[in-house]
Amino acid sequence: MQPPVMSVEIEDSMDIMIVRDTVRQAGSLLGFTPASRAQMASAATTLAELVLKTGDPQTLHLNGVTHNNKNGLQISAETPWLAGVAAGNVLIALRSKLGDVVDEILLEGEDSPTIYMIMWLSESRSDRSHG
Repeated sequence: MQPPVMSVEIEDSMDIMIVRDTVRQAGSLLGFTPASRAQMASAATTLAELVLKTGDPQTLHLNGVTHNNKNGLQISAETPWLAGVAAGNVLIALRSKLGDVVDEILLEGEDSPTIYMIMWLSESRSDRSHG
């Protein structure tokens, strides 16, 4: 995990807008292009809307990640309402909703599973590749 580390509490529909703006800000700090930031904001909005439908406040976490010389943005949220649900079914549903917007979607934990979505910074997604 690396900076930026940001969190947004999801309690009502206004928080969806805050999520969108916060993801764009985090993506900008990491060097993603405006188009990539918009895609990430869309993915985070999807997750935030899912959280909002549960009726229970949850926190969406955003942070930079590094793995094998790759940098990216990770968006995560605990999803206790998914306890006992087959992880494969959750991942298939998220993948079908998000398409290729994010590079990785993970579901970890059993009692209070956490969804992780990662978008890796590539040359085509980087603001810094032109300068």
